[in-house]
Amino acid sequence: MDAEPLSATLATHPTPIASDSAQVFLRRTFGIDGELRALRSERDENFLVEAGGERYVLKFASPAEDRDVTHFQTNVLLHIAAKAPDVPIPRPVNTSSGRSFAEYTDPDGDLRLVRLFTFLPGTMVADVEITPALRTNIGFTLARVDKALESFSDPSPSYDLSWDLERAARLRPLLADVEERTNRRLVEQALDIFESRVAPELQGLRRQVIHNDLNPFNVLVDPVRQHLIVGVLDFGDIVRAPLVHDIAIAASYHIGAAENPLQPVAEMLSGYQKAVKLEQLEIDLLPDLIATRLAMTVLITEWRARQFPENRAYILKNHPASVAGLTRLARISRGEAVDFLRRVGAER
Repeated sequence: MDAEPLSATLATHPTPIASDSAQVFLRRTFGIDGELRALRSERDENFLVEAGGERYVLKFASPAEDRDVTHFQTNVLLHIAAKAPDVPIPRPVNTSSGRSFAEYTDPDGDLRLVRLFTFLPGTMVADVEITPALRTNIGFTLARVDKALESFSDPSPSYDLSWDLERAARLRPLLADVEERTNRRLVEQALDIFESRVAPELQGLRRQVIHNDLNPFNVLVDPVRQHLIVGVLDFGDIVRAPLVHDIAIAASYHIGAAENPLQPVAEMLSGYQKAVKLEQLEIDLLPDLIATRLAMTVLITEWRARQFPENRAYILKNHPASVAGLTRLARISRGEAVDFLRRVGAER
């Protein structure tokens, strides 16, 4: 177990980069003269660039992030673009000298890697009515990303990622910081089940690099035909892990409010299996993995919101849905959940 429950990238809060400084750097390094607008982010410093009718996203990596991790993320995007060119993901834009990154010394004297990406237009899933057709397409699109990454063989850098579901147990010290007693009990129960029932099974599952964070803020849909996916964003949490973690994480944001809270999950699973067939053990672990991810969201976001109150609204954007999801999942037995998802898995 790691010494600290959260990685340095989430515990570090560097001095913000001024828009005018970023603008000068963009012009000098990428040869693009544009207007910049700061974007919210968990750990990077990001800007939307408007330049001559084109739009880009300029990303200054956290000074706490290892440069090998940043390069790893870029290589993943390039691999997906080569293997599945019609999957809508941001594309890296090279510097004027032909490199995929640049270096910038921030106001604190820290060296930060900088990358520029194409901008994907669309509407976030978080801002639209989520229908069964949309959920099925989200599952299918995620499976296509995972299918493309199946052949990604670059060695994974050794790094500490707080959002790695496989390391959920190390977040237990953060339980003391969960304000609501009921929420704390739900989170603790999810961690207990993960440690006793799920963790012993993980080493036997197939593994690969996964997106690891397909939440409703990281998926774009067509503004008019809102069941069509037009963008998959934010590859900042990619990790080599059990494949089933990807669909579990994505599904954790779609727990239903009806009698069967897993019906929306079934819709996503149905779409996912059109491209990637899950094995029975993977399906059996899904309910517990989903609950574990919800527990992680509650723990990490509550802790970070107290550390960085000025960014509280952004940090807690997924917190209410995570608490609601844990509450709803607790109302059905594990046996019922597994039986239901097994039937869905067998339909293909």
